[in-house]
Amino acid sequence: MDRRHFIKITGMGLALTTLSSSLIACSDGATKLDYGWNGPDQSIQDIRLKLLAYAILSPNPHNKQPWQIRLLDQNSFDLYVDQTRLLPETDPYARQIHIGQGTFLETLSIAASAHGYQANIDYFPLGSYSNLTLAELPVARVTLLPQANISRDPLFDYVLTRQSNKRNYDNSLLSPAQKSQLLDWSKSTSGQLTLIDTDAEQAYLRQMLTQAMQLEVGNKARDLETIAMFRFNEAEIQQYRDGFGLAHNGVTGFKKMLAENFFLDRASTERDPTEFGKQSVDMAQRITASTSTFAWLTTQHNERIDQVKVGRDYCRLNLMATAMGLAIHPMSQVLQEYADMLPLQREFKQRFNIPQSNTVQMLIRVGKAPSLSHTPRREVSSLISNIRAC
Repeated sequence: MDRRHFIKITGMGLALTTLSSSLIACSDGATKLDYGWNGPDQSIQDIRLKLLAYAILSPNPHNKQPWQIRLLDQNSFDLYVDQTRLLPETDPYARQIHIGQGTFLETLSIAASAHGYQANIDYFPLGSYSNLTLAELPVARVTLLPQANISRDPLFDYVLTRQSNKRNYDNSLLSPAQKSQLLDWSKSTSGQLTLIDTDAEQAYLRQMLTQAMQLEVGNKARDLETIAMFRFNEAEIQQYRDGFGLAHNGVTGFKKMLAENFFLDRASTERDPTEFGKQSVDMAQRITASTSTFAWLTTQHNERIDQVKVGRDYCRLNLMATAMGLAIHPMSQVLQEYADMLPLQREFKQRFNIPQSNTVQMLIRVGKAPSLSHTPRREVSSLISNIRAC
């Protein structure tokens, strides 16, 4: 049996990776190490490092973990975009990367409340920058203030279990109470939440999201950018502690072992990603067909501050879905800004009467599915650019 035939019949193609081209960074499979998902090491005394150990678990594009920390005094630090961890082919203006900065800040803020601290967040303290640039300026300055009577954010209970679930869903609709809960929450957010679940709208979104995937994989440079974050075996997972592999898409046990040891190969996949692209489209069609509810977050403006703030919103939405027993999975290919995608993006916005001046920042599917394990995370020390004894 050749490699392509094996991958087709087992459903384990590298196509799994492209479906996580938005903020995937929290679904994963059983790896030998927990990579921080049991919480920070109990020996950590520095409150900044303790909270950063939670923040690094935030969802982020391709699980790039694009965060850099510069420690200031004993209770403060600056957050920067790590410019060595960008996605220039699929996220050419780093919009999704900045959404990932917001998820990081929100997770940290939630964790701070559970440890008796208020996280004061000052956005772009040294000045912002346009969407056409990525200046070496902090996205935020965080100051941790001890608060004896601070209210513990209830979403902290889900920080270690939240995930982006890329499995097939069971096609169940959200209940009226669940829809009401999500829509009521969105009244206080930076972005506007839209929920879609009628038959006609489902059919359009399934077709459109599959077409968006066809466009996404129709370019080798974009394919290679995604494949670069795919971890072909356990050795790569342990070496890089980022990205995602077969197990992080629900492939485990004997199938995972067989594929990693005998059929998956980085060199041949990068040389010819054609099969990867074909299976990506097939999988997009299949998983959207298993989904009855889609949703998106829209902002009226699209400056860097809007991207960061909507990232905070999305983080809370992901945690709320977890608390409600729901699975959530970003499928934001149609929102990406490279030239090939713009006509379909305009069509999508026209179909749902979204003003062209508004920006749909996140598009997700929502439903029910068995949970996965977690994608790997790096050591907190790898985020810090000016480590010093504390």
